[in-house]
Amino acid sequence: MELRQLRYLLAVADEGRFARAAERLHIAAPSLSQQIQALERELRVTLFERTPQRIHLTPAGEALVWRARVILAEVDRAREDVRATGDGRREHLSLRVCNMAELVLDGPLRGAAMGIPGIDVSVASSPGDDAIEAVRQARADAAVVWSRSHDQRDLDGVVLGSVVFGVVLPRGHPLTVAPRVPVAALGHEALVMFPRQPFAGIWERTVDHLLPEGALPGQVTLEPDLLNAPEAVLRAVAAGAGVAAGILGVADHMGIGGIEVRPLEPELRLDLEVVWRGPAQSSVRRLIDFLVESADDPHAVIDPPARPVGGTAGEPISARAARGRSR
Repeated sequence: MELRQLRYLLAVADEGRFARAAERLHIAAPSLSQQIQALERELRVTLFERTPQRIHLTPAGEALVWRARVILAEVDRAREDVRATGDGRREHLSLRVCNMAELVLDGPLRGAAMGIPGIDVSVASSPGDDAIEAVRQARADAAVVWSRSHDQRDLDGVVLGSVVFGVVLPRGHPLTVAPRVPVAALGHEALVMFPRQPFAGIWERTVDHLLPEGALPGQVTLEPDLLNAPEAVLRAVAAGAGVAAGILGVADHMGIGGIEVRPLEPELRLDLEVVWRGPAQSSVRRLIDFLVESADDPHAVIDPPARPVGGTAGEPISARAARGRSR
């Protein structure tokens, strides 16, 4: 299997027709078709279902396309990294940050964006599942995400810390008289949430915690405005749409009128993690260790976990995390 064949495969998959893919690649259509057929013979699978109107990927083709995108992105990145090292340029890393995490890690993210010595870091906001997918497909080097679901644990990761969420209530709500709101008292309250996708892990944990007996039909109201999350959710609460979860120490200082925030009993804690594809190159390890160290701030609203002890003296957190995952 050659890299050239993988690039041909992606062009055909993206364009849906051999003729258009050949034009994009600046080669003859028969030659492109022969290359795909050679790849199919080598792998002993059919990659495309061919019809007069259009071609479609088979399950085997879909699996290879996913892998091919990662492989080619890594090859392109390796080429750039080697060139940068050879002529003394700074390395460039891409960091995705899921919604609301930037409210907790504002200082560390600004520090990363300003540049770690020898590294330029571009920071972009992204929904949680999208951030993880960007790392999987090598479109990002690392991502800061909320608690991952079980099927998202194929990436290496380390917990930066836990964040305590409270309940956001409309001003004057009867439950605001309590210093701490029992979760049991929320059983019949309408719950305002962002859409489940792309926040599967944090969404399920939040709803299960606030409504441990299960949600009644229509009890969960969705606020679809992800671009302005979490402000849109807080404004919906202020308008009387229901109650919501909000980060203690953050939700009540965002300038949204008409709401009050109270701690929960029992409290709701959600982890923030930084994830990456292993094995991580040295620049990615430096970024991870910078985030871990920056999150360990006594003035932050994130509570860092007890870090592992032992191992090589001075060993970075990222190396310990990767070694622990390989066991």
